[in-house]
Amino acid sequence: MDAYEIVHVINATHLIDSESYQRAFEVAQAGRLQPGFYVVLWCGPAAALRYDGCADYVGPFASRREAEEAHASIASGAAVAGRPPIEVSLPA
Repeated sequence: MDAYEIVHVINATHLIDSESYQRAFEVAQAGRLQPGFYVVLWCGPAAALRYDGCADYVGPFASRREAEEAHASIASGAAVAGRPPIEVSLPA
């Protein structure tokens, strides 16, 4: 599994993951994210991915394509939509 995922937040407590499954946020995340598309950067091992405090959400973006473009910018170290660069290590 990759170190990132594109998800679609549909309301204050649920998202659609990259495999089209609806997932609930952990309690700490509920209500924090506005509806839209996000790049989720994982801080833990791929085997333990959860939508909790171990996930860093970048967004929201109006479309999946915008989120994918943002991921490309993040991976290259460039700024995303006027935000400063985010320093992360993603697999090549």
